[in-house]
Amino acid sequence: MDALMLEGWTPILLIGIVVAIVIFFISRKISKKALFLISIVLSLVCVGIVFYSREVIGGWDGIGLAFVTFSGLIGIWVGTISGVSIKK
Repeated sequence: MDALMLEGWTPILLIGIVVAIVIFFISRKISKKALFLISIVLSLVCVGIVFYSREVIGGWDGIGLAFVTFSGLIGIWVGTISGVSIKK
């Protein structure tokens, strides 16, 4: 029964996990300054998408897009922090 409850959340969770892994591997190839710049730019894009989904789209579709964007935003910063902490 728990698998059925997780079914709708799986794509949202997978997006966050994939983004975190991609940012982690990118962090191993570039400098810390460039990594933080990329993370900040991607975070601003995510915040813009959240505002767009709330104001323009609205309804359940907007809420779904906001959840996916928040998952990506969390993935960006988890990947950034883990990449910087391991790169020391």
